[in-house]
Amino acid sequence: MNTNTIVEKMEDISFQVQLGNREEIPDTHGDKDLELLSSLIEFGWSQNPDDRPTFQQITQKLSTISSF
Repeated sequence: MNTNTIVEKMEDISFQVQLGNREEIPDTHGDKDLELLSSLIEFGWSQNPDDRPTFQQITQKLSTISSF
């Protein structure tokens, strides 16, 4: 992949994120840890930086996940 192609892909990703488009998070099938991770990811995707979790909030949530 050449440099121009990489830059074009990065610009497209940036544009899609600015539009609020995100990848779909797969179904958690009721797994509580995966549900927590999914909500944390979505919380971090907020268009408004003030609505995103702080590092302290992230570490607090991650500490409750049994697989960490």
